[in-house]
Amino acid sequence: MTTVTQKLAMTELDYEMMIFGFYGRWCESNSGNTRQYQTLLANAAINAWFLMELAKCEAEFVKIANGYEHQVAPKDLQACYNDVTYHLFNIRPTALLEALKTKGSVKLRSSGIPVFNGLNVN
Repeated sequence: MTTVTQKLAMTELDYEMMIFGFYGRWCESNSGNTRQYQTLLANAAINAWFLMELAKCEAEFVKIANGYEHQVAPKDLQACYNDVTYHLFNIRPTALLEALKTKGSVKLRSSGIPVFNGLNVN
């Protein structure tokens, strides 16, 4: 069976970095501030949902890419991969996101000494 890394002619490390960047951008697009971004990025259930949806997209990509008998340039395959996986930015695990809201917000300020932080954590 052909894998995505074989189709895209990339190493496993390059693939992992691409997926991590993709997940980070997805989390960023679904958060309103740094605190929410960090919460989404670190949530195991949301990560599992994302990887499951990504696997579905990648299976579709492999099916499309296997349809070509002649050699296709890696740049064109990457564009096809991007097109197939782009729709992940239009779907959200509403139940999981609502569960994070109902848990209560993370305490933004501690009772210790306030320290200036360049990041906006509001």
